[in-house]
Amino acid sequence: MRICVLGSGSAGNAVLVEGPKGYLLVDAGFSWREIKSRARKAGFPLEGVEALILTHEHADHVRGLRTLYRRGTAIIASPGTLKALGHRFRRAIPLNGEVEAVGIKVRSFRVPHDAAEPVGIVLEGERKAVGIATDLGEAPGRVIEALEGCEALIFEANHDLEMLLSGPYPWALKLRILGPLGHLSNDAAGSALSLLAENARHVFLAHISQENNRPALALETVARYLDRWDGHLYLTYPDRPAAPLELA
Repeated sequence: MRICVLGSGSAGNAVLVEGPKGYLLVDAGFSWREIKSRARKAGFPLEGVEALILTHEHADHVRGLRTLYRRGTAIIASPGTLKALGHRFRRAIPLNGEVEAVGIKVRSFRVPHDAAEPVGIVLEGERKAVGIATDLGEAPGRVIEALEGCEALIFEANHDLEMLLSGPYPWALKLRILGPLGHLSNDAAGSALSLLAENARHVFLAHISQENNRPALALETVARYLDRWDGHLYLTYPDRPAAPLELA
């Protein structure tokens, strides 16, 4: 299994996964043309995608949905997400636990976010698992439990608290981000990841705010919570793909 975060942030989100039987995407927050372009820059000669898994219905996760569906891609999402999208996808597969796509087991779990029925995702190969949780206001026990055992994680570190509070956002938006259905701070991400560090060896910090965070600050803050951890921290970017990761 190979994974690549093609982009992450409020401008768009998409994770490309190559499994034994082809490609799948987790979210499609960019146009199909942009997805293909970023995939090729990362070394994936992408011509088609067998399945698209949606974590929720917000625009920065579904911009490429219609084009992919017209191209024959199977849509996999929670019933609440499918309903919120307001479209009858004849090839939709309800995500109510476990499904299989491109030879990978897909397991979902609920996350706290202000969407219809948002989920995090665990992708299980023959021996390794990847956990994805990129939009959540807090990381309760059920989220930590769902991600335990994953060797690789794509996990939100959205904002620095001081930068958010002193920044230009209106108070209503600040309160939404800070709320239990908003987004994780660097410190909250670090605290949650410290509980997962025993098995995780590769952690990608995702959904890093361009206004209320800095990549170096996100890395530094999270790393403080992972003292003596022997894994690897990576950044993701809003405008380009991150380094691909192969899990043997």
